[in-house]
Amino acid sequence: MIAVLVALSIVLLAGIVIVGYIGPRILLMPQRRGPDFYRKRYGFAHPSDLGLKFEDGSVTTEDGLRLSYWAIEPQDCDHRNGYVIYLHGITDSKSSGLNYAKELIEFCQKVFLLDMRSHGESDGKYCTYGYYEKRDVSKLIDKIRDDDPEAVISLLGVSMGAAIALQTAAADDRVSRVIAVAPFYDLFSIALDHQVKKIGIRSRILLRLVLHQAERMARFKADEVSPALDIGKIQVPVLIVHGEEDKTVKKEYSKILQGLNHGAQLLAIPGAGHIDVLEKGGKNYLEELEKFLRS
Repeated sequence: MIAVLVALSIVLLAGIVIVGYIGPRILLMPQRRGPDFYRKRYGFAHPSDLGLKFEDGSVTTEDGLRLSYWAIEPQDCDHRNGYVIYLHGITDSKSSGLNYAKELIEFCQKVFLLDMRSHGESDGKYCTYGYYEKRDVSKLIDKIRDDDPEAVISLLGVSMGAAIALQTAAADDRVSRVIAVAPFYDLFSIALDHQVKKIGIRSRILLRLVLHQAERMARFKADEVSPALDIGKIQVPVLIVHGEEDKTVKKEYSKILQGLNHGAQLLAIPGAGHIDVLEKGGKNYLEELEKFLRS
């Protein structure tokens, strides 16, 4: 009997620790990846590593955070076809978008690579997966439009960045088109998927408790972080891209999201996982991106 009580006490204590401390911090405070990570993965981590013409910049959010970005200028273009804002995934930074930037400038697009709050070189303690980030992206759009009032602005997001791009486009009518690579359906569903990977159990009750504590810490509403609720509001072209072998974000989420916006296109990339869509998609994928951006 004593052994049973001890075991139950241990389980209860573990649950309290997960709900009250570990779970919310895993969710809200992703590890920041530095330049060494990208140099090891891609062989480059900075625009200068690729000989790109760029400028450093920053924008200030509504709550006073400084967000860092790089603006990559197209080369050998006699005119600019538009602007693309690249939005990275969880734990990543603007460095992860350099592989896209070096291709997109070939289409005469000026590319902005933004470090989201609590990522890269930007300020911020907590990541809210789009709740505040969609407003942060709008601040960068403000800056672009101040310099070029007629700017045609597209969003290209990967994973978390894809979800943020969809949420932004639903709220900001200055977005002209969206490319969403491996977006999640909503915060609850993707967090539930990762709960299984992190602790080996799938408990909706435990996740609700973790999210409740996370909401108190970061002062946001988890249920409002939902591309599924927002994609139907988007009135501009949407291209959803997903690797057919993605083991991180279920490809079914993209199929569901496409069904919620009758104008959305879905492009499946054979053989691609979660982070290698551009590499595996190759020339055919780039041709689809160029066609979509020029549409």
